[in-house]
Amino acid sequence: MWDIATRTEITTPYGSIVAFSPDGKTLATRRKVWDIATRTTIITLKSDNGIVAFSPDGSTLATGQMNEISPGRVKLWDIATRRNIATFEHLYNVTSVAFSPDGTILASGSQGGTAKLWDVAEKYNVATLEHIWEVWSVAFSPDGKMLATRSVDGSTVKLWDMAPYITPQTPTPDFDGDGIVGIPDFLLFVDQFGLSQGDGGYDARFDLDGDGVIGVGDFLIFVDNFGKKVS
Repeated sequence: MWDIATRTEITTPYGSIVAFSPDGKTLATRRKVWDIATRTTIITLKSDNGIVAFSPDGSTLATGQMNEISPGRVKLWDIATRRNIATFEHLYNVTSVAFSPDGTILASGSQGGTAKLWDVAEKYNVATLEHIWEVWSVAFSPDGKMLATRSVDGSTVKLWDMAPYITPQTPTPDFDGDGIVGIPDFLLFVDQFGLSQGDGGYDARFDLDGDGVIGVGDFLIFVDNFGKKVS
């Protein structure tokens, strides 16, 4: 890690695999999660991870384990509680992980020739997508409607329609999940106002009218629900 302004080294985290959280406050490496401000370890992952990725809201970290002795494992970590909250398995090493833009689905690729889709909230395997050989890359389109997977079977890239695998979510202005649309939700909304699909930090939960831009239309929907309880 380097300070860009002073061009000096801040610290040297273990491992060559790195990912920043969306707010830039946390850094994940092969075996550790670091607090950038204090430069201290907040989570020790206790496994040799080949890849790491944060959820769009930064609350969850996904790690893909590469271990030739045991099956490849994908683990989910809750950043706030610093605990492992789910473990998913491939038959072979995990090579790639990616969250859908809304954070509801996690995709993982493996050397077993498959990419798997996992429901993040309910923690189950939604689908298994087949290649002939190893799947080395997985990536969602900005709107989450398509997944791209790349394999070494002739260097093929496959595009998958996500519609059959994703249950449409009805947007709700209760962004913090406390059961009522209030000031905390408004503050979260303001932080997203003006962002569009493809922008860094864009979270589809705040695009209440589904037009790809978090703007006035979404604000009017929020105002109409302000103070209401959400079941």
